Amino acid sequence: MTDSTSTIAGNYPGGIRITCILEEGNPTVSTSSYDPTGQYRTNLTFASELAEGDIVAIANDTDCTYAATGGIPVVETPVDGETLVVGQIVSTPKLQRFPANSAAANSLAKRLAGKYYRTAVVELWCCNKVIEATVMCNGSNACVPGVGATLHYNITSGSAGHSLCFDSESSGGVGVIPFHYVAAGSDGDTATILCGITGLLDAATGA
Repeated sequence: MTDSTSTIAGNYPGGIRITCILEEGNPTVSTSSYDPTGQYRTNLTFASELAEGDIVAIANDTDCTYAATGGIPVVETPVDGETLVVGQIVSTPKLQRFPANSAAANSLAKRLAGKYYRTAVVELWCCNKVIEATVMCNGSNACVPGVGATLHYNITSGSAGHSLCFDSESSGGVGVIPFHYVAAGSDGDTATILCGITGLLDAATGA
C-alpha cells in the first residue's frame, strides 16, 4: 500500500457558517472522580462524539422541529448511503447543559428539551442563503429535514406577507433544503422552519 498524500495546505473558506446542534447520541454521565489537576468532578461522554474538522450530515429526526431546536439546524455523523452530508465542523464543540444523570438525556427529545447537547459552528457547503420560512401544510406531506422535494414557493402567501413561504406538495420542489421537521398536519396549517437556499425555486400559486 502506497501513501501518496501531501501535507501542503488546501483548505479555503466557503459556504455559510452557522451554529448547529450536534446530535452525538446518548451521553454517559460517570461517577465523580479526581482529574489530573486534583479537582473532583463528574465526567460526561457521548456515544458518537464529533470534533472540529468532522464532516456532518443533516439530522432528519422528527424531533428536530423549529421550536424544539430554538431555530438552529441539527447535524450528526453521516450514515452509509444517505445524501444529507452538508458541511464541516469548524469550531470546538461547546456543551450547553450538563445532565444530572444518563437517563435524563437518553433520547433526542430529552436532549433537545433540556439542552443536553453540544453546539459548534458548521460551514455549510451547499447553501447560498440560510433563511427562516413558513411552511403551509397540505394534510398529506410532512416537511422532513434535508428533503426539499415537498416544498414549492407559495406565490400568494409569500407576496401577501412579503416573506418566504412554501406550500407542501408530494414532489417536484427544488432549490431548497429544510433544516426542520413539520408534520403533515391539516390543510392550511402553518409552521416555521430554517432552510438553506441552493438555487432556483419551483413556484406554485398557493393560498
